[in-house]
Amino acid sequence: MTDKQTALLNAMLEESTVTKAAESAGISRTMAYNYLKDKAFQAELKKRQRECINDTVRYLQGNLALCAEVLIGIVEKPGLSDQVKINAINAVFSHCKNMTEQADIIKRIEQLEELIESGDADESRFNDTAEES
Repeated sequence: MTDKQTALLNAMLEESTVTKAAESAGISRTMAYNYLKDKAFQAELKKRQRECINDTVRYLQGNLALCAEVLIGIVEKPGLSDQVKINAINAVFSHCKNMTEQADIIKRIEQLEELIESGDADESRFNDTAEES
């Protein structure tokens, strides 16, 4: 990877659009899109995005006990409506559950892709078996 490609990779993880990422990396939008067409660049970007997701999941999982304590405090706090308490509980546990599921799905997809690319997998196993039913 060139310095410009590395700068774009980093910016892609921080900015909301390719245009903003290109500006942040100090390259043109056209060059950014050219980099995005490159298979090696795509692979590195996906790898870094997965790492960010995995880091976030680990962070959430590591703080689940703290969140549970805070939520219990909210639940036990007099004067707050039941709906506020329920919303707080649902928000934290729902986000953690979703992030955990997404990380697991991404890992499984990567394993399937590796099997297919290595030639060790019989691709027919991955076809829809509804026709056989």
